[in-house]
Parts: sequence; C-alpha cells; structure tokens
Amino acid sequence: MEKYLTILEVSQKQAYIFASRQLRENAARSADIQYVTDSAFFTRVAGTRYLEAQNLVYSGGGHTVLQFDSKEQAVEFARAVTEAVLRLYPGLELFVKTLRYDEAKSPGENLKELSKALEQKKATRTASFRRLDFGLELPAPADAAPDRPDLRELNPPDGFHFPNRFDQLVQALPGDTAENFLAVVHIDGNAMGTRVDDIYKANSDDWEHCRTSLQQFSQGIQNDFKTAFQETVDEVIRILQPEHDLPIRPVILAGDDVCFVTAGRIGLECARIFLQKLAARANPKQPGRPYAACAGVALVHLKYPFHRAYDLAEELCSSAKRFGAALDPEGRISAMDWHIEFGQLKDSLSALREDYRTEDGCRLELRPAAVLVPDGLPKPAPERFYNYFRTLCGVMQNKQKLIARSKIKQLRTALKQGETEGEFFLRDREISQLLYEPLQAAYPLQDWPEVLRQKGAFRAFPEKDGSVKRCLFFDAIELLDHYQTLEEVSL
Repeated sequence: MEKYLTILEVSQKQAYIFASRQLRENAARSADIQYVTDSAFFTRVAGTRYLEAQNLVYSGGGHTVLQFDSKEQAVEFARAVTEAVLRLYPGLELFVKTLRYDEAKSPGENLKELSKALEQKKATRTASFRRLDFGLELPAPADAAPDRPDLRELNPPDGFHFPNRFDQLVQALPGDTAENFLAVVHIDGNAMGTRVDDIYKANSDDWEHCRTSLQQFSQGIQNDFKTAFQETVDEVIRILQPEHDLPIRPVILAGDDVCFVTAGRIGLECARIFLQKLAARANPKQPGRPYAACAGVALVHLKYPFHRAYDLAEELCSSAKRFGAALDPEGRISAMDWHIEFGQLKDSLSALREDYRTEDGCRLELRPAAVLVPDGLPKPAPERFYNYFRTLCGVMQNKQKLIARSKIKQLRTALKQGETEGEFFLRDREISQLLYEPLQAAYPLQDWPEVLRQKGAFRAFPEKDGSVKRCLFFDAIELLDHYQTLEEVSL
C-alpha cells in the first residue's frame, strides 16, 4: 500500500529559546519546542487527522517523522500543525517536508532521503515571515492559549525548587555566596548517527520492524538522558544539602541534546557526574553498549548574555568531541572542555584559545580532558584526564592557604611568558610545594616513576610526543577561586 513520510523540525531553536533574558522563560521555550513536535500537540491541533499508533514513526534527534496513507492526508496534517504553531507560538519556526515512500529502497534509505530533502528545503529558503506582537492584540482565549509543559516531568524532590533567576542559582549554593559566576553546560551524545545506522542495517527489509525499533530507541534516549540529569540533581542534593532552591536548573532536555545551568563553582563537577551517570546506562535497543557523551562548560559572569554563553558551551562540547574522536573514532570516550570568561571580547573558542599561547609557543591549557575511557581503548596521558585536574585543583586549594596570593598571581604571569620564566619561578620553595605535591597526588601511583623521569620536580612545560609543550598546572591555577570539588565518585 502506498504511503508518504513527513518530517517536522523546529528551525532556529537557539534564537527562540534565548529570545528572553529570563531563565524560567528559557526553560519554558525549550519545552515549547519539544511540545510542538510531540503527539500530544498533534492530537490537540490536528484532531482525527492524527492517530499516534497509525501515524507516528519516531520522535527524536530534534525532529519527528510520521507516515500517512496519502499525500493529501500529509498535507492536511501539516497545514493544521504549522498554522497552530504560527498562531500560538510567535517566533517559533517549524519546517515540514513530505516524500513518497520508495518501496524499491530500504527503510534507512527512505529516511535518509527524507532528512536530506528537509535540509535542502531549509537551505533554499530565501525569506521567512512571522506574526509580530505589537502589544495591542486581545489576549488569546483560554482554549487557544499554548500549553507550557515547562519540564514538569523533571520536578526536583519534594521540598526543593529549580530557581527561576540566574542569581538564585548562585545564592542557592551553600557556603560562600560571593561567587558571581554562572556555569552553562551543554552535553551531546556521541556517535548517535552510527547507532541509528545500525538500526537501519538490522531492519533493512522490514519497514514496520524498523519503525518500532526507532520508536523504542528514541524513547530510550529520551528516558536515559533525563534520568541521568535527575540522578545528577539527586547527587547535588545529597552532597551539598541545599535548603530549598537548587544550584542547578535544566534548560534543554531533548533526547541526547542537553543544556543545564548551575552555580559557577560546581559546573564542571555537575557535568562530570552527568557523564558518569549516563555511562552507567544503555539503550534498551542496544544492550551492552553503554552511552558516551561529551560536555562543554562555559563559566561566565551573571550578566553575560546567555545566548553567547550557550554558543560557547556548544563550541567547547565540539572541542571535547574532537579530542575523544582522535583517541577513539567510534565515540566511546566521554570528554569535557571548559572555559572561564574574564571579560575577553572574542567571538569564537579558537580566538579565546589564542590567549593561552605563551610568548615562546608553548600552551597553557591541558584541556579538553577525558572523563571516562572504557577498558581496552587508547588512553591519553595521565594529565589529560579530568580526574588529574580535579585532584590537582583540590589539593592546591588546600595548600594555597599557606602561600601569599600575590605569589600565585606572579606564577600565572611567569607561566604566560613561557617555559624559561615559568621554570625559573618554580625554584621558589613555596611555589614548588604548592605544585609538586599535588602532582604526586594527581598521578596514578604506577605512573609516578615515569613522571619523575619525564617531568622532573621543576618542569612546568614537559615535552609531549616531541611536539606541543603544555603547562601541567595552569588549568588548576586559573580556577582556584572558581571551582568546588564534589564528593569523589569511583571511575
């Protein structure tokens, strides 16, 4: 029997989500995007033109795919949905594309052609229009008002609240509340396209089996990533024991695309916990194949434009993905990259990282860093693990009480000048104790003799594969006042 496939996808998601400066509204707008591509919305606005059991193929990866018995049915459905989106959600752009299913091709080939056709439609658009709100219109009737799910299914445990303002995140952090940094965390699953291709291959000659598998796979991703976030929140509550407001809030939870915000000091640790919680899970359609993901963490001042912070977090996540893929092209390594904004007015991560080049061509940063590397895979040097950074930073925070802050600032200046100046400054006894003892604590015991041979007690920029020299200490020194180590979790 003839059938037609329809794909729906929201375009310009970031522009819609971050059109508001309010944290609560950002989260609500993210929920809008999920809702308008969900069966509940289709049922509401399309009525009998949509039946989930009959029409839904799958929803995930930022889009929804449906099937219809005729092109006319597909067009009527698309008209009803797009009109409702235009009327109820000003500023939200929904793209729709329909293709006839080609029985001579496999399910995977048909779905790939559908996605390609949608991308071509988006690329050839020469103009767009939207309904503008001049503030003079009558309020929408109650039955036409948009539903705002606002992530209700992710309510924190009883007695706790997700803050509605950015400053509340910082104020919710127990202890010193003088911190004025916010952490924007973006997380993206690794090799999801490969996982989908594997489903296509396993169902190359049966459309219904492929459809069912994709539904189960997509729902599994949605459940597992949300569960990982919920477990991260539970860990934050258990470790920090906040009073009512939480120092963490979800913004985007759409399949394997995750964004949450935290008080600045705990951003890296929350990202680390999320990656570890996620890695403990496996999709029900692919048992024995744990998830892996990468994280980007942008630490910015409270008044920093949120959309720019999110863009930076996305770039940092991509940087972490490249680092992990260089070690394992199959995407089984979870990695993290981060940056703290001290007022640099630069438009890209690459431009920001130019500031980490010393005067003699060495590099100050060790990041990105590996968070989880499964057994049997190539491992980076010990100092390129996140656990090295967190141990180094934690021990240095304890020891810095015994040394004048002016000396730490002088050390930063010396390291920026390069290898010679940095190592000359390390001859100071207090500075060497600040750095060398944490180095012993951070390295695995079995690697310590090799560390002595290669690094020596006073080398800040050891050779690495005869090429780039990277500073062993700068990442931790940079975040000494803006980092809080949470409870140890076994790796």
